[in-house]
Amino acid sequence: MIALVKTNTENEFQIEHRPLPQLEIDEVLIKVDFCGICGSDLHAASHANGYEFVPKPIILGHELVGPIVKLHPDNNKKELLNVRVVVEPALYCNNCEHCLNGQYNICSNIKCLGLHYDGGMAEFVKVKMDKIHRIPESLPSGVAVLTEPLTVAIHAVQAVGKVTDNMNVLVQGCGIIGIFVALAAKNQGAKVTISGLKKDWESRLKYAEQLGIETEIFEEHSNEKKYFDMIFECSGSSIAAEKGIYRLKKGGKLVLVALYEQEVKFPVNIMVRGEINILTSYACSSSDYQKAFSILDKYKNKIQNIVTIYSLKDGPQAFSDARQQKVLKPILKTL
Repeated sequence: MIALVKTNTENEFQIEHRPLPQLEIDEVLIKVDFCGICGSDLHAASHANGYEFVPKPIILGHELVGPIVKLHPDNNKKELLNVRVVVEPALYCNNCEHCLNGQYNICSNIKCLGLHYDGGMAEFVKVKMDKIHRIPESLPSGVAVLTEPLTVAIHAVQAVGKVTDNMNVLVQGCGIIGIFVALAAKNQGAKVTISGLKKDWESRLKYAEQLGIETEIFEEHSNEKKYFDMIFECSGSSIAAEKGIYRLKKGGKLVLVALYEQEVKFPVNIMVRGEINILTSYACSSSDYQKAFSILDKYKNKIQNIVTIYSLKDGPQAFSDARQQKVLKPILKTL
């Protein structure tokens, strides 16, 4: 099979021929139709701090969709063949304190497809059978590939933020997670604004407006005195995280969804006097996948506009464009 392989060199990729993965009895082989490039893929490719655990060389990719094309000879679940699925990428130990408490997304020994071991930026990938989610017939594969990042947003909005009808919500950052957080909050009935920089408008922020979400340009609203019940910080900017506190109502909540390479310094006295709470959100739960299918199906005609398709062989260019924020959501197509 053909694979896009991340080498030992920063931001370097090679197209290689690899043997088909050999299946264990609890695994299935998926023919990858599409695989998204995630922020964590970009961090792994650039050898960012916090991603030292990623082995090299490696096939990245955990946002994938495709049909199951092969089972282990001793696996009798033949009904799974040719079924289109997306993959829940995290493997949990099921033994740590968090797993035993049902907090699988923060498992102490979590391993992720495409970061700890070879992932979906290839023609084929093997995954555990209990990590697949069947795609509704009405959902095109080119939209279904967005399921996993949408689950991250749903977890932040529903499980962590507990967003309710008519809540005033600001989303900081208009990458794919920010836009999906805004969409998930809108779907909960909240009044949502998403903020980005001037330079983000053409390649990112305008797509939020096309989804019916109110937008603001940060440079034009930096001194605005509109206050929000909740802010979802999805930009990864330490400055944005710090300044977000000043746009919250007293008793408001700041939900950190992004990861930060720079130290974040919060105005603690203001937070204490205003009983402002900081919450954090990481990954998702298995139940979020069905919720994601529902939202994707509802908005599928508009959501198709936010992706940019590249061939697998053009993967290096897709990563370059993503790093330079020329596109909102690059997707690799292996067909």
